[in-house]
Amino acid sequence: MKKTIVFLFSCICIICLFSCSSNEAVTCYLPTNTVKSNSPLVPGATLKLYTPEQSSDTQYNWTGPNNFQSNLQNPVITDLTTSMAGEYKLKTTKGICESLESSVLVEVNAPNIPCNIDDNTIVLNGDKKSLSSGYLSNVMDRYQITVNGSGASFILYFPNNVVVEPGIYTICNNDCPIFTSADSKYVSMTAYYGGDYSHPNEGFVYISDINGKLTIQFCDLKMEFYPILFNVSAKVTVK
Repeated sequence: MKKTIVFLFSCICIICLFSCSSNEAVTCYLPTNTVKSNSPLVPGATLKLYTPEQSSDTQYNWTGPNNFQSNLQNPVITDLTTSMAGEYKLKTTKGICESLESSVLVEVNAPNIPCNIDDNTIVLNGDKKSLSSGYLSNVMDRYQITVNGSGASFILYFPNNVVVEPGIYTICNNDCPIFTSADSKYVSMTAYYGGDYSHPNEGFVYISDINGKLTIQFCDLKMEFYPILFNVSAKVTVK
């Protein structure tokens, strides 16, 4: 009788042991991340990657072209080259939990500038004039680039608190409401020629970084120096 009881007790223990154990991995998923960037960009520009802030114990794991890795929430990459274009991915973790991978495509392309102008030159309806090197200044938290020359000059005004960097800037007038946005790639211009001044209301200004110096270029902007309407193109290197 005693032997039977011992045998039954042993069987119950073995059954309990197997029923309570498991080799399945514990999985825990975080919500999918929203990722953005300030792409498209030109060579020499600064790439800014964004994702909304999460709790303080969240870890950020960015990867990208050229073996890029970062654990910052919003990493910044300066002096971009075309080889840095591509897909940037983010995965977040919190304890044993992790998110699915999110990605954003970054474009880095040399601008297609539709005119070929000699450096430090401005052309008004085919009439070439020399420009001295421009200079960058800051007036009441607003950057401007001033370019002087023999008979012609111009000033570029950037939005408040915007750091001037390589890129393609859209021209708007001085009352452009988007000037309140620090991420705007917009610029306004005042040009001087023959004792008169003009404000082009549309077009593009191309800013590139060549050997550590900013180069300003624009093509066929419509400017009226009374009573003549001019097509104005220029290229100048900023000190």
